[in-house]
Amino acid sequence: MEPLDEGVSMRVWRAVNPVNGLTYGYGGLKLVRRSALREMGEAVDVLAALPGRIEFAQQTAGITRFNQSPFHAWKAGFRECVMLARGSEYGMADDDSRQRVEAWTKSRSGEFAPYAAAGAREGVAFAKEFARAPGQFDHLNDPTWLRERFTAAHGDQAVAG
Repeated sequence: MEPLDEGVSMRVWRAVNPVNGLTYGYGGLKLVRRSALREMGEAVDVLAALPGRIEFAQQTAGITRFNQSPFHAWKAGFRECVMLARGSEYGMADDDSRQRVEAWTKSRSGEFAPYAAAGAREGVAFAKEFARAPGQFDHLNDPTWLRERFTAAHGDQAVAG
């Protein structure tokens, strides 16, 4: 593995998503410069908040295993689609974002895929509802808030998490 070039804060290797078949940085392997993490502070989207450039490797590091329970699958779809629907802060084309949101909302394969799809749809609705209330997006990093939102919509079907 090559060290990060000067000015590069993070390198991201892709991962295969088991519920929608996409292969991109979600759940991928990330090599992050420690100094960049210190400068970043608190952020909802690490890729958007890191100072410096992000380098995207074309190699695939493996399969991400976020779908270990209904809650975990829902949370993945919700958080990712909130960020995708809200608008990319690191240069992703709008068409790429739309295609990824569509794939998440149509998640059909893999364990707990219906929960990932539901989370994706709910994430898009959340992003639209709070587009002018940026403080609401801080909830995406609040495990208690996420669990309560999941439970309110889907019952207490979550496995430990």
